[in-house]
Amino acid sequence: MQDGSIGRLRFLAHERTADATRDLAVGGNAIRNLSIGIVGGSIAGCSAAILLSRAGHDVHVFERSKRGLVGRGGGIGTPGPVLRSMIERDVVDADFPHLNGTTMPFVVRTPDRERYGTTAWTMPLDLAAFHWGALWKTLRSRVPDAAYHQGHEAVGVAQDVEATSATIAFADGSEASFDLVLFADGYRSLGRRLLFPDVHVDYRGYLLWRGLLPEREMERSDVLEGAVPRIAYARDGGNLVMYFVPDERGRTAPGRRIFNWAAYIPLPEADLDAFMVDRNGTAHVGTLPPGSMRPAEERRLKDFMAANVPGYHAEVIEKSPTTYVQLIYTVDVPAYHVGRVALIGDAGIVAPPFTGSGVFKGFTNVEALLEALADGDSLDEALDRWGRQQVGVGRRLRALGDQMEQAFIWNPLDLASASEAETERWWRDAVTFPDDFTYEGTDR
Repeated sequence: MQDGSIGRLRFLAHERTADATRDLAVGGNAIRNLSIGIVGGSIAGCSAAILLSRAGHDVHVFERSKRGLVGRGGGIGTPGPVLRSMIERDVVDADFPHLNGTTMPFVVRTPDRERYGTTAWTMPLDLAAFHWGALWKTLRSRVPDAAYHQGHEAVGVAQDVEATSATIAFADGSEASFDLVLFADGYRSLGRRLLFPDVHVDYRGYLLWRGLLPEREMERSDVLEGAVPRIAYARDGGNLVMYFVPDERGRTAPGRRIFNWAAYIPLPEADLDAFMVDRNGTAHVGTLPPGSMRPAEERRLKDFMAANVPGYHAEVIEKSPTTYVQLIYTVDVPAYHVGRVALIGDAGIVAPPFTGSGVFKGFTNVEALLEALADGDSLDEALDRWGRQQVGVGRRLRALGDQMEQAFIWNPLDLASASEAETERWWRDAVTFPDDFTYEGTDR
């Protein structure tokens, strides 16, 4: 659909709803032939569109950006089982460019090991690392252009009196109605604000400072081969994580890769307004985009790293151009849907980032929804059962992330003086993975 034809979509959606409602239970208990509108065309939105359309539903995605999202974001990691499941479901290509992290060394700078640091203990890991843009591009390629509508900013949603359909209102004054509306619009979700106006994002007291550096800029890179080191700061709370991702062309061979790093740095809420001003004097909310940090602030953080982490890792950070900032928030929600409007991905519960659950949530929320639709006697019953399940999963992720936050940020072990056995025991005592979780993830 081209811009300007949204009015026709509204008519068709209303027309389809009547037919689809009569056909919800055709073919056993499976609920099929729904018209579904998805607000947000990023990772979660595209994943949902792919899986739901393949199940026979009529899906339309509405993305407020008028341009593609390929250039957004840097490196990202997700548990290996999640990526393998996405490949098995043909949500991403079998040869999707990624690198595997198999170990997580707990590293600290010590007087006798200032260049590469001392490893207190090494934990097995199963992490798939890649570029955010590469994932979005391969997902977007599987959503037909006729179903992906750029430049359509949702500003509201309304349900009919009997809650048998939901209507999305757009900034241009147009509307579109569907049997089901999914908000996949991220941690600052409009859908969440509309459904639960009393729920607010909670700043966690620290930021994520990030950067990228081509591997060729460093004389040696075997230090990071297959590893995702968790590097503690010597004097302050917080830590640094670093791993390789493919380059912009998807190349994974040594010498072609990119260092991806993320530093967790405590910052009191009272200091946010002053910190979140860019080099042009413009105040930002939530993020400072690449290249926008004030030089003095970027210099201060690079000096902090030079004084607190091993020299090798500090050099990667020092050489990284155009660093950027993401503030860390969490969100809880009492439910995942109200009537025919639902939340998926980071529009729902948001955990601290250590769980690596960003991609996981967007993909598994929809997998679970498909299972509920396949087994439900009615759409309302399926949504209720699905919603309760997602609240449970989200809260377990949140609890896991809170444990990791305490371990990594607010109550870390002194790795410089801890033995290998003490470090392993501290980790096992500090973080307990739920029995129904099949992975041990890391940063999103």
